[in-house]
Amino acid sequence: MDKWLSHNNIVKIIALVISIILWAMVHIDSGTTVVTTPDLKPRVIDNVNIQVTGFDSDNYVLYNLDPDKVRLEVKGRKTDLTTNFSNYRVKLNLKDVGPGTFTLPLSTELPPGVQLVSMTPSIVNVTIEPKQTKDLPVTIITKGTPEKGFEVGTPLTSTEIVKVTLPESEIDDLQKVQGIIDITGLNDSLKGKAVKLAAYDKQGEIMKNAEISPDSVDVDVPLNKTYKSIPLEVRQTGQLPAGYVLAGVDTDLKGVVVYGSKEAMEKITSYPITVDLNNYKGNLETKYTLDLTPPAGFEKIEPSSVQVTIKVEPASQKVIDNIPITLLNLGSNLTARFIQPSDKKLSLTVLGTKEQLNGLNAKDVTLEADMSKFGAGIHSVPLKVTLPHYVKLAESEEPLEIEVELTDKDSHPATTDPESPPPHNNNGEGSDHGSTAEGNGDSSGGTDSNNVGNNTDSNSGG
Repeated sequence: MDKWLSHNNIVKIIALVISIILWAMVHIDSGTTVVTTPDLKPRVIDNVNIQVTGFDSDNYVLYNLDPDKVRLEVKGRKTDLTTNFSNYRVKLNLKDVGPGTFTLPLSTELPPGVQLVSMTPSIVNVTIEPKQTKDLPVTIITKGTPEKGFEVGTPLTSTEIVKVTLPESEIDDLQKVQGIIDITGLNDSLKGKAVKLAAYDKQGEIMKNAEISPDSVDVDVPLNKTYKSIPLEVRQTGQLPAGYVLAGVDTDLKGVVVYGSKEAMEKITSYPITVDLNNYKGNLETKYTLDLTPPAGFEKIEPSSVQVTIKVEPASQKVIDNIPITLLNLGSNLTARFIQPSDKKLSLTVLGTKEQLNGLNAKDVTLEADMSKFGAGIHSVPLKVTLPHYVKLAESEEPLEIEVELTDKDSHPATTDPESPPPHNNNGEGSDHGSTAEGNGDSSGGTDSNNVGNNTDSNSGG
């Protein structure tokens, strides 16, 4: 070996071989680098949202983030530049950042193989404020109108007080917490309807930064009827021609519907209509239309008119004997003695149709004298007559009244009724008075006393 290396030619040959090997290696590496160099493509991504991390949201409010979006310019191989833009993230780290206004840098998270060229802007301004919480009552208002015939009562909430949290600079402008519920077309009460709440400032605007706890409440909305079905109460006025009596009044309606407040409906039980007998036209039946108007305190009545039929017949006459007289409201310290009539009974002549008078007797008629205004002495007292439906008194020139002597219990009467024993009860009545001379009680004698034409006073004619 040493002999070979001592020859110049051998050394030259070895140097040549090494030079060739080094040249080959250099050229092979250079070629590989050129072939594998990637073709990087640029891409611009606009309106990338800034994601806030590390923020203490329990104690602070991120009051301002300006701007809240950035523009990214990136580059990378076509296969790495994904079209899923959610993979391109811009973050703002607010860990350990307290109240105040700051200018802070942004960071990015990009898909593998993608390089950031630029981010505009690369910094943002933030304002952080402490939170403040205030308790406020919940108000529920309604919008729309319910179905016809209903009115809305006061809404009731499952929670009356809620907590509202706002930035420190806004808490003093907080005015109310309110929910809105739509009652359009409602025809039944609502139970447990969930209603979203919103906080409003003193200008009536919604406060977007408000946190409300709870942010919704269950609401009951009572719905009350504003209408009521009531029967017609038929009354009469006017006079029929002599020789005729009212056989009946028919209407094409049995009742009407009135619309009004709950308070008004609680007070009304019937709707009175007055039939004018002067509309009688000479036929046995006369029909005419009567317009109906809402009662006081009501908005509407349905229907708005009623057809009335007046039925008339020639008058028949009948005498009813032995009708007992009842004394009402006699003072407890008084006793009563009938002077005229002494038997405490009267006979009356009445008019009506043959059918109405058939079978009519004294039990169907009530005679009452109100003694509340009279003291001891002899008095002429008018009588109130209650007759069956459509029956009336025949005309009379004499007033319908009785003559009664009232005596104090503690004094001796100047005139004594031989048929009457001394008074012995607490009502100031003698035993001879029976059911016809009462003390302070009322009598319900007579028939159908609440119907039209029943109440006839002593001046009733025909």
